[in-house]
Amino acid sequence: MTFLRRHSSVTLRTTTTPLSLLLRRRLRNFSATPESGKLDVPECVSLLQHLGDTRALNPGRSLHSVVVKAGLDREVFVQNNVMRFYSLCGDLASARFLFDEMRERSLVSWTGMISSYVSNGQYELALRLYALMCRTGVRPNEFGFPVALKACRLARDFTMGMLIHAQLLKCGFESDGFCSTSVLGLYIERGDLRTSRMMFDSIPLGERSEALWNTLLDNYVQNNYIEEAIQLFYQMMQCDVQPNHLTYAILAKLATDTLDVGLARLFHGQIVKVGLENDVIVGGAVVDSYSKLGFLDDALGIFQNLEEKDNVVCCTLLAGFHQSGDAEKGLNCYISFLAEGNKPDIYTLASVFSLCSNVNSAALGKQLHCSLVKYGFKLDSFLGSAIIEMYGGMGMVSEAYKCFLDVNSRNEICFSVMISNLVHNHYCQMALDLFYEVKSRGLAPSHSMISAILRLCGDLQLFKEGRSIHCHVVKNVGDDDYRMYLENALIDMYAKCGAIDYAKLVFGEMQMHNEFSWTVLMSGCNEVGWYQETLRMFCDLVCTSTSVKPSQFTLVNVLQACTQTEALVTGKQIHGYILKVGFESHLFIRSALINMYSAFKSGIQDAFIVFSSMIKRDLVSWSTTITACTQNGHYDQALKLFSEFLISPEYLVDDSILSSCLSACAGLSALELGILFHACIIRTGFMSHVHVASSTIDMYSKCGSLENACKVFDEMECHNLVSYTTMVSGYARHGQGREAFALFNKMREAG
Repeated sequence: MTFLRRHSSVTLRTTTTPLSLLLRRRLRNFSATPESGKLDVPECVSLLQHLGDTRALNPGRSLHSVVVKAGLDREVFVQNNVMRFYSLCGDLASARFLFDEMRERSLVSWTGMISSYVSNGQYELALRLYALMCRTGVRPNEFGFPVALKACRLARDFTMGMLIHAQLLKCGFESDGFCSTSVLGLYIERGDLRTSRMMFDSIPLGERSEALWNTLLDNYVQNNYIEEAIQLFYQMMQCDVQPNHLTYAILAKLATDTLDVGLARLFHGQIVKVGLENDVIVGGAVVDSYSKLGFLDDALGIFQNLEEKDNVVCCTLLAGFHQSGDAEKGLNCYISFLAEGNKPDIYTLASVFSLCSNVNSAALGKQLHCSLVKYGFKLDSFLGSAIIEMYGGMGMVSEAYKCFLDVNSRNEICFSVMISNLVHNHYCQMALDLFYEVKSRGLAPSHSMISAILRLCGDLQLFKEGRSIHCHVVKNVGDDDYRMYLENALIDMYAKCGAIDYAKLVFGEMQMHNEFSWTVLMSGCNEVGWYQETLRMFCDLVCTSTSVKPSQFTLVNVLQACTQTEALVTGKQIHGYILKVGFESHLFIRSALINMYSAFKSGIQDAFIVFSSMIKRDLVSWSTTITACTQNGHYDQALKLFSEFLISPEYLVDDSILSSCLSACAGLSALELGILFHACIIRTGFMSHVHVASSTIDMYSKCGSLENACKVFDEMECHNLVSYTTMVSGYARHGQGREAFALFNKMREAG
């Protein structure tokens, strides 16, 4: 659970805190006059505990030598504490050497050394030592069994775990709270929920500790056994077992995982009732729950009332604001967090950098970047990547690259973030150079990095570079979850480069396909004019594939192929398929249908039917239908649709619709209406669009107003082939051949 991160991690570090005056004085006195400075056992143990807790390895070694000189090393109690000291400092070699040299080992000695291995992640060594202890005839106690079971659980050695469980039963420790909790944890880790519950139920009610209840409850939540978790909680209440803060934290996570707002509010009410809302763990869990469920105001209110605010809870809340897009509230929350005297950690700072990118505040981003020095953070790959992402998201590529160069020990993730931002901001050569640097350093390019570079190669049609990266993918990517992801990126790259044969080759060699694989290849076929191939692939997809179904994006490509091949019958069949699979409600599917039917004079009525059946229409569907009416000579219908469009307050008129309406006016020779449209175009600023101006020239010319057509042409800031041709046609239409010929020569001179 993310909200328990602060409480579940242990950081081993060498202390910079000075040793106590007592320790320094005792070491100095003993070195000068051993007799007068003689240590006793309680004092020695106290000093060892102090040094172990502060991870002061070198001073502890000095104390160990004093212990040896004083003759206290023969005391088993002292030896156990020296061994514990070395374990806390992470010096397992010294701890084991001391253990092996002990003339007499107590059960505490064995258990302590096994525990040292477990605490430092050496689970196999711990189990070997446990087996040796049993072979020497030493029987574990209620403290030794939990340590050994923990080693089995973390090493996932369930066979050994069940043997130790049998030994525990034989020794009669099954009713001990620590032992039963450890056994339960072992079977939970194994995934044996049935046995876990049977063991739990076999424990007498009065002997079930809160830890046992919480362990089983957490197990149900983690494995998504929602009903069982809720039933267990109510059983806990019925048995008069008082839930603690960990219980409520688990319940809050349950509500989050199920996305059940009602459950979240129910548990929150119970938490308020027992007075734990302001507890940092429970309150933090509720903040996490409300943040992920989207109730950020509730989460913020609870956060502000917490007795103690830590970075874990703050980071959770900031992530919620980032996901909701309400970056300003998130930044204000962070400022309040600092104002209360809290110091951010690297995770909180990374979240804040993301918020800065959302509000596009370069000044604030730079200020936070500078604050790293104030808080004493080094620019490592984690923080550096967050800052690079922030600058890159705001288009500040030079600042992002400068930060990238300042990062200490840049790793693959840092390179990947920098390359992705360079690609996004079209710094293509820099992105390629960095990619080659990654390879020259012997680093393994991440899948996202390779995908970004392949996208770059496709956009710039860098076929040769794309082929080179393809070779890298073949050599270095195994059968993992990302294989299909990269193969799809390769298909997309080859398709954009026009190398459809290579794209089909990659597609054919894929072990599995998904919807994107089919769609991106069909799109590539359309781009190079292979429309029949698109239709053939669609037939293969529908008829032969059982695991993949066409998406709305796939169908848009297929409808485009029908339009280009004038395959109206096939288009109608695909329309029937769309109705069958339930995609007819998608706006872009309907726009594609309108566009397809509009390509055929016999299909214009079908286009009207599709448009009329739309409950909600977007700008594309309006524009497509109005244009279709104009192109098929239904000028009155086009202008009628435009009148309906103006009544809709959702969308503003665009250049495509205005051009189509001007063409309708031209078709009807409706000069007065055309003049009104011209005024509308001037007012909305669309006269700067060359194709709109050309449509205006065409309208005036066809409506008999050559003078206005010439005026519009002369006022254009720039001309293209369409505008020249339209004006030449206007002169010719009005019998002014000399002017038409002169303008034609002028067009040729302009190139």
